[in-house]
Amino acid sequence: MLSGNALRHQIILPQQQEFYDYWRSKCREGRFPSRNDILPEEIHQHLPMTTIMERVEGVAGSAETASNRYRHRLAGTGYWSLYEREIQGLHVDELPIGCRVEYWHRVLDQVIDTRKPYVGVTRPNTPNGSHMAQFWVRLPLSDNGTDINMILGFDHLVKMSDVPAIQPIREKVYA
Repeated sequence: MLSGNALRHQIILPQQQEFYDYWRSKCREGRFPSRNDILPEEIHQHLPMTTIMERVEGVAGSAETASNRYRHRLAGTGYWSLYEREIQGLHVDELPIGCRVEYWHRVLDQVIDTRKPYVGVTRPNTPNGSHMAQFWVRLPLSDNGTDINMILGFDHLVKMSDVPAIQPIREKVYA
């Protein structure tokens, strides 16, 4: 669950490391932090690209909602640059990301089902993000310290021309 710190050594960008370290600082006595433990004033420099998501259980019998969906309970203002609209309140499958919907559902399911933090890099697959690399962190949150009911996220966008050492970007996920 929370033992060890091997994941931190796989994190590429310092911004991701800072965000991960902050989350780890909120983990107490082997318990996951809750939404209330995450204080905006302590992560103010990361807020524009911070999200809190919740899994909405699918409804049996409906093809559209037969599987789990993820809703943005909180989304920073930095996401306007990718989506040209507010994404707070929207589900992942309502975003203009095409085939990335399955990618994100897989990542978010893993965070909840394995109860582990994940980091990675991908391409945003939005009209405004096609020239960007999206370095991301997804971290479990729990109201009771053990059952994961929300996911804290942070994204850092980098122009592909600024990261020639990693071109072309291939989807990577680390747990």
